Amino acid sequence: MSHSQWTEAEDRARRGRRLITERRWGEAAAELRAAVEINPANPDWHFHLGRSLDELGRHDDAIDCYTQVLNLDPENLHALNHMGVSLHQLGRIADAMTVFQRLEKTDASYEPSYCNRILLYCELGDHQAAEEMFYTARLYRDHCPTCYYNIGLSLAARGLYERAVFCWQKTIDLAGDDVRVRAKIAETLSKRGLVEQARRHYIEGLKCDPDHIPTLLDYVGLLIQTDRLDEAAAKLCHAQKISATDASVTFTQARLDLARQCPDRAQIALRQTLHLDPTFSGANLLLARLAQDQGDLIRAKSHLRAELMLQPQSPQVLLDLSNMLIDVGELRLGIACLRRLTLAEPGNVRGWQNLAVAECLRGRLKRGIAASVHAMQLDPDNLAIRHNLALAYLQAGELVHAWEEVRHAIKRAPGNRLLRRLQFRIRITRWWRGLRRR
Repeated sequence: MSHSQWTEAEDRARRGRRLITERRWGEAAAELRAAVEINPANPDWHFHLGRSLDELGRHDDAIDCYTQVLNLDPENLHALNHMGVSLHQLGRIADAMTVFQRLEKTDASYEPSYCNRILLYCELGDHQAAEEMFYTARLYRDHCPTCYYNIGLSLAARGLYERAVFCWQKTIDLAGDDVRVRAKIAETLSKRGLVEQARRHYIEGLKCDPDHIPTLLDYVGLLIQTDRLDEAAAKLCHAQKISATDASVTFTQARLDLARQCPDRAQIALRQTLHLDPTFSGANLLLARLAQDQGDLIRAKSHLRAELMLQPQSPQVLLDLSNMLIDVGELRLGIACLRRLTLAEPGNVRGWQNLAVAECLRGRLKRGIAASVHAMQLDPDNLAIRHNLALAYLQAGELVHAWEEVRHAIKRAPGNRLLRRLQFRIRITRWWRGLRRR
């Protein structure tokens, strides 16, 4: 390599690193690509090229860059860490786990090897291992905002919402305000029925980044839920100006149209959503609801099966999908959705409650009772769960358990007619059984 080539490579690499600081990822990648083509023996340049490609969403290409770094410098901790993160972004969780374990073996004191595995274990549903990683990470860095953020996700998945919010607030305290963290807090508060608090967190988050589409749309969803439709329309208009061809934007428009009692407009927006992204989760579900409202059960079932084929991960979509499948008589598929939901979110009370009802409707009373017991452990004060459990015991012929459950429920709500009626049914059944034994 001539002196002029060496100088050109150095200059282009320097420009590339400067462009990274300016967040001009495409230009940075071009400069760094040119630099490594002239001199492929510099691991630092490959690493920064990988970083730029990651920011552009080109994770496969970024992994190739990190591989080049490790070929030149097998113990490069930063390259191993970024490779693990990129593999995770591609959904290759097992490969990402292997890389982070290799990172731990290379340097056991390198905290990100534990920090990033919190999220991996959370996604695998192994929340005990996630907590172990959290406490191990704190041995090397006591106050890591990413650790608190990731363990917050694990806590929320288990229904431990107060602890999750505490961890996310700790993330903000340590790293400063962030739209993504605010959105998580808002989403969790909304689940707990603390709508006004949730709204304030969305507003604070959007102050950090007014053009953050996912948070904007989540906020619009909250405004629709609370019937603040004019405000929702204004925020949605802002999102449309930023990204009119984003499938999530057109889907949110459909939700707003439905809230405004405009089903024809909603149907157009939903078809546009699927045109932009045929795999968009939730669009077929709403089309199924519209078809059902029009009395077209065949089309409704077709859309529900199309939604099911996408293997939705969203807890809300799984819950809504299961309810609709049960409504149209597809009990087996509805139960499958609810089982997937309760596996992903063991703390989801409504998931367990609906699973209990669906199992009983299918005649599998023991499974229905088990699901009801699980739901009641999560929410002991929920009278609807206790009513359903007592009813399931009655249907299973376990009258002693049925009587105990309804008696406990009536102590909490003595004027509840449904409970009184169920108590009367149990009393008559006990009387009739005693009469037959005489």
